Amino acid sequence: MALGRCAVLLLKEMQEAGLPTKTLISIIDDDEAVREAMEGLMKSLGFTVEVFASAVEFLAYSNVRDTSCLIVDVHMPRMTGIELHRRLVESGYAIPTILITAYPDDSVRVRAMADGVIGYLTKPCDSDELLRCVSTALERTEPGEHH
Repeated sequence: MALGRCAVLLLKEMQEAGLPTKTLISIIDDDEAVREAMEGLMKSLGFTVEVFASAVEFLAYSNVRDTSCLIVDVHMPRMTGIELHRRLVESGYAIPTILITAYPDDSVRVRAMADGVIGYLTKPCDSDELLRCVSTALERTEPGEHH
């Protein structure tokens, strides 16, 4: 998952626009290699990152409400990324969410986007596309909005 030239330019635009890059991005995926790759990419861009192997593990995290953007796998055991997003929204805490999947399904994508997710990306994710989604997510997050 190399950092593309467009991603670097977009990051510079985010910084110039005053969008926070020292913000917490939580990555949830049951595939360790995907978690590590995403974590490395986000950290290389200057973001603070926490990684979790499951939605249940994320929900047990004491700083859930500090998360400004979620990058979460669609297909995970016990609770899917879509179920996690819905649960957070129903609890009154709508963290801007980007769904990633190795098994793209247009009907799932349409439903997820209707539920308010920021993006629905296919693995392996294009770094430029992922960063555009993160930028959109951070534009929707006001400082202190979730506290």
